[in-house]
Amino acid sequence: MSSGQLVWSPSVTAGLSRLQGETFKEGGLGSCAQEVVSTSVIHQAWSRRTEEILRDGVWGSRSFSLDFSREAMSQWLKEIRCESYVQGKGTWTSCKVYLYPDSDGRLEVFDVELLRPAHETTIPDRPADALTLFQDLKAFPRTLDNIPQWMWTVFRAEGVTPPVYNPQLQTVEWANKRLPVTKTGTDFSAQPQIIDPSKEPGVFAKISRKLFG
Repeated sequence: MSSGQLVWSPSVTAGLSRLQGETFKEGGLGSCAQEVVSTSVIHQAWSRRTEEILRDGVWGSRSFSLDFSREAMSQWLKEIRCESYVQGKGTWTSCKVYLYPDSDGRLEVFDVELLRPAHETTIPDRPADALTLFQDLKAFPRTLDNIPQWMWTVFRAEGVTPPVYNPQLQTVEWANKRLPVTKTGTDFSAQPQIIDPSKEPGVFAKISRKLFG
């Protein structure tokens, strides 16, 4: 998902329809606009969202006094992110929501952080640090081979060992602990199981080789 991938499901279609009605109504964020593009970077610890609005052939940013409702955009995207999770493969990190007043919208997702170029913003977008990515992989774990290179670069730079998905047990493992993983991510309601590395050295040896060579 380093390039964009369109996502379709009943909940995506319903969410886009709800956003269309909210966005283009009189007094709405996209009132009298021809198109609205909302870009989000979503992590467990924090998220960032920006909008571009096309009016009369000119792109501009949204007014700070106008925004989507939390339920229609932020909460919906978090639900779709959980729904998109594939055990061992992960879920997306960034997305673009395309909205139009007279036609269906679409949701495009990416497995990278979409950072704005420095010349497009007065405050540069900051990339996620290792702790942020650690929390993401703990919630939506991946096998070693499915952790993308851009995440490994951050983990290596900060000397952090990421959580890893165990496909045999369908669990996430980190710091000698283990939790079950469901089809929508890690089950944090369960009590973590303590791992004895002397009895299960394999996975930790593989992580060390991947991280430190």
